[in-house]
Amino acid sequence: MLTRLLSQAFDQYVFTRVDQILNLAGTQDAGYSKTAAEVSAALDKLLVLARALKAQQPEMTGLVMDFEAWAALESGQAAEIAYRQGLRDSSQVRREFMTCLQQYD
Repeated sequence: MLTRLLSQAFDQYVFTRVDQILNLAGTQDAGYSKTAAEVSAALDKLLVLARALKAQQPEMTGLVMDFEAWAALESGQAAEIAYRQGLRDSSQVRREFMTCLQQYD
């Protein structure tokens, strides 16, 4: 029970922290902001095209919207995976750093 509760709390922490990091990146990282703007512009163009072709391809608008949702989910999951790996890596880097320091004491 406690393990599950701690796991849920940690999952919520990771989700919240990744969201915070991505929000900061959107305002403080020029490269990320540029890419996000380009993705948004491309999606807008796709939606305009889908609406223009609605008579010939009625499923296209839904497909574009589905693609946007799945791409956003994939991006969020990738960020979460990278964050979790970073946490694991930081522990390993710290151990290696401490071992290195102990060699010079």
